[in-house]
Amino acid sequence: MKGFNFTVIFIIAVFVIGGFAIYAYEHFRYSPYGLQVDLEVIKEWLKDRHVDLVDLNTIEKINSSKILINRRQTAYEFALSVYPMLSLLEDDVTRLEVPLKSTDKVLPLRFKYINEKVFVSMSKCEIPVGSVILAINGFPIDDILEKYKGLYPTLDDFQQKYSFVDKLLPYYPKIIDASTLQIKYQLPGSIAQRTSYIKAISFKEFQESMHIAPVELYDFEQCKVVRINTFSISKREDMKVVENIFKELSNEIQKVIFDLRYAYDGDNTIPSAIISKLIDKPTNLYPKLLTRHKYRQVEKEQLPIEPDQDRIHAKVYFLVDSSCFYTPHKTLLAFVASNGTAKILTTESARDSILSNLSFYTDEFWKVLPNTRSYIVMPLSKVIVEHSPSDDQVHLIDQVPDEKQLLDEALYKEWLNNLISVIE
Repeated sequence: MKGFNFTVIFIIAVFVIGGFAIYAYEHFRYSPYGLQVDLEVIKEWLKDRHVDLVDLNTIEKINSSKILINRRQTAYEFALSVYPMLSLLEDDVTRLEVPLKSTDKVLPLRFKYINEKVFVSMSKCEIPVGSVILAINGFPIDDILEKYKGLYPTLDDFQQKYSFVDKLLPYYPKIIDASTLQIKYQLPGSIAQRTSYIKAISFKEFQESMHIAPVELYDFEQCKVVRINTFSISKREDMKVVENIFKELSNEIQKVIFDLRYAYDGDNTIPSAIISKLIDKPTNLYPKLLTRHKYRQVEKEQLPIEPDQDRIHAKVYFLVDSSCFYTPHKTLLAFVASNGTAKILTTESARDSILSNLSFYTDEFWKVLPNTRSYIVMPLSKVIVEHSPSDDQVHLIDQVPDEKQLLDEALYKEWLNNLISVIE
């Protein structure tokens, strides 16, 4: 009996001490001291691995950055706090990423930032697709974008807002630690406004119910249009869809248009597949790739892409606008500029914003921080593109689609049909 009592007391003591230890650790993680530790870890990893931190002047800028942390912060607040330091790098890549667990709460909605408005692009709740988001929990959507755009510190103002809407706005319940949000919105094609209380769903459910097909094929007379919805391949079935659609592009047709606008970010799987259908001999993915060796930059050897046996023999066009600034977009545009195997369809304003300088950073390196458990993300390589596309490679278009034509299937097909009739 005494032994039994001792065992029970021992087990209770273990649970009590363990509970106190967990509480103390969680309290420490987001304390000013714990966040300061993460800040110093960020600096060390940047100095050790970032492709551009090879000279003393840049390193000194990072070392001398003054970040004041004098209170407890969430992981997202901490990411905003380090904005002044990370924004010095101007590489379009470096940022802090907060990972989501399968049980974290997110919205059953996807959004797109079009013409400086936030539109619902996919919905599994009462808010219809095409609605304009006006406010969340009483805060105007513009104020929310202004506050959280700093989560992408190395992008310009438009790209920051676009990336937040594209990638993080569905996770807003996680950001503010809420399970239900009050959303005020304007109905599509109307001036009528509504307010709804939207209950968050788990991130696991979001991944299953809000999955996006990576590509869609639109068949017109002597022309096929491939709409890239996302560059992310998350399932084996996604790659099969891509392969099956791309096989149809080798048929006897006159034109193939790849619509890259408003595609979600991802990796270079789809760009590599497209490029393999445009080449007739092994070709490097990048014109010139620099990486870091200790404290100098050196050219990195690349494994060439092999040509696909089912090549595209038609004229190829890439339809782009100012939303095409993710790494997969830049990979395709850099290839076109360097190899001249396709033409670019864009507007005059977009040409100036995305085609003037096609050099970019790639090879993302992710390292977890000890306390917030966020990831510091930085580029390990830099792609050098020495020439912009020639005037012969760029076809300027006047037909700029509005949000209705981008979000409505029938209107999108009608707009495409008009576009095909005016290109060469």
